[in-house]
Amino acid sequence: MKTNIQTWKPLILLCTFLLVAQFMNGITVAPSRYSNNAVLWYSLAFYWAFGWWFINDSRKHGIPWVDKYMDMGMYLYVAWIFLIPYYLFKTRGWKAIYIIGLLLGIYFGAYVMGVILYSLLSLF
Repeated sequence: MKTNIQTWKPLILLCTFLLVAQFMNGITVAPSRYSNNAVLWYSLAFYWAFGWWFINDSRKHGIPWVDKYMDMGMYLYVAWIFLIPYYLFKTRGWKAIYIIGLLLGIYFGAYVMGVILYSLLSLF
């Protein structure tokens, strides 16, 4: 049986990754210095962290259809925008809005903070 902290590790990693990556994304996109290598590494890390959380969370809630598919990574890559909200509402009901709000808040908030920081630093 996993402890509480072991089941929260993937979500903590996903939130931390989104916070740092989107903050850096905001800093690098503001002056239009975006590199193709950054897009590749961001995508790989995002889907790895997202997949780790998704599979670990489905095991915790006893959702068998996530583990049965061998190519869950491909489903997450193609349809994560539909699959994750469906999964969250299926497992948590209306409490899923809190998790979706947390992830969206971190995603957009960190990006905006990065752009603001770059704008402030460019003034000096």
